[in-house]
Amino acid sequence: MTSTAHPVSRTRIRILEIAAVVLTLLLAACGGGGDGGGDAPPPLLSISVPGQAVIKVRSGAQGIVALGEKPQAINDPLPRARKLVLLGAGAQTGQYVPPAGWSLLDFAIHPSGEISAILGTDMALRLVRLNAAGGVLHDQPLLDHEARNDPSVDLEGVTNPDSLVPAFSRDAARVAPIGEDVAVAVRTGINAAVAYRYDRTAAGFTRAWRTLVEPGMTVMGRFLTGGSHDVFDQLANHAKVLLDTDGQGRVAVAVTGGSATDLFHAHAAHFNEATGTIGNGGIVTLLSATGARLVSTAVDTAQVSELHGLRNTGNGFALVGRVRTQRLADGSGWNAFAAFISQAGELRNYSVINVDRGDVLFDLVAGRNSQLLAVGTTGYTQNPFGASISEEAAPLLLVLSDTGTVVSRLAVTAGPRHNQLRTLARHGTHWLAGGMSNGPGTHSGDVDPGLISADGVLREIAPIWP
Repeated sequence: MTSTAHPVSRTRIRILEIAAVVLTLLLAACGGGGDGGGDAPPPLLSISVPGQAVIKVRSGAQGIVALGEKPQAINDPLPRARKLVLLGAGAQTGQYVPPAGWSLLDFAIHPSGEISAILGTDMALRLVRLNAAGGVLHDQPLLDHEARNDPSVDLEGVTNPDSLVPAFSRDAARVAPIGEDVAVAVRTGINAAVAYRYDRTAAGFTRAWRTLVEPGMTVMGRFLTGGSHDVFDQLANHAKVLLDTDGQGRVAVAVTGGSATDLFHAHAAHFNEATGTIGNGGIVTLLSATGARLVSTAVDTAQVSELHGLRNTGNGFALVGRVRTQRLADGSGWNAFAAFISQAGELRNYSVINVDRGDVLFDLVAGRNSQLLAVGTTGYTQNPFGASISEEAAPLLLVLSDTGTVVSRLAVTAGPRHNQLRTLARHGTHWLAGGMSNGPGTHSGDVDPGLISADGVLREIAPIWP
């Protein structure tokens, strides 16, 4: 099975349903492994969410908010429709389901406990403000009449200047909090990356500024020549944007570059910056609190790579994902990576992390003593000449130094089949890690579509810092 560039959109995702939220203890209290050794955190609160993966979690004064998603079949024609689950003291206190036809793309939780969410169709976007129980306070279109006229470079493939969503992924908009206000980053219909700040007002959201992060560019589609599930959402990864903010109101936006997009050439041509010779990696752009473009930093991964997470670390931003460092016959050779960018926008370090066969990091947060906590997946294999990923995969929970060196691997009890830890959040003096077990590989549902399923997990952890 191979993966090929192709200028035809393919977004296929099934509607999410949450059957129940049940308390269980899943975190092992046994010794950890990894490069530096270490101990597993003690067993604490853990929440099982049957039938879905937990793909994002945030914690605030009013409780925990989790975003879940049922794994999709490649040929599923339904839009990406997710559900927010609101939790307090381990029990569900509310939920939010988007209107029919709209996909719930991302959310941000604010100091007040209110929640901002962004919804999308294959053409349009909406901003929604929710109270702490998931009730709708405001719901308004995100309009941008300037988007169709943004500059572009060598625009090819499928584009639509009237759309605020790219052809190859509906899941191409992100939000992040700036106090009670919200930052937004999107890929538009001409594949430009645009950032906004929307201020919270009594009437809803008011746009404070708009900044072009990357010009319109060629973004090609990918498809599977076989298989039934897109593990890691790798087919549309290059069409997405990543977003986070810091405590000063600054905004960071990351965009992927590689064989299916001419990011580095387009960036060099529009901004007259020396990125045109880079082939793989990404560009992180820092914007001021007023939307001024401060600096763009290229992360050159040298080999084919995917960007999966961008987080403020307190002294800059970290970018995480995976990179194919070798093409090995046994299906190993994909490793995780972490790149660290200073507050001034300088690339401080780029580190490749090899734990066991295939590795990926999805998220990372600041911990203690200048160390960081990172989550992902390990122990998988992938077709060395294609995109097929094994059903076998283990959860990955690491303590990293501020240069990306593995300090310790914390032990986590794995469930059956494919395991992922996808998301992290600070929770008081502890942390929350969300993900899934019993998930599918690329070919799990080829004969039995019922195997395209997963069980979500949300675990509270208190790492023992070396």
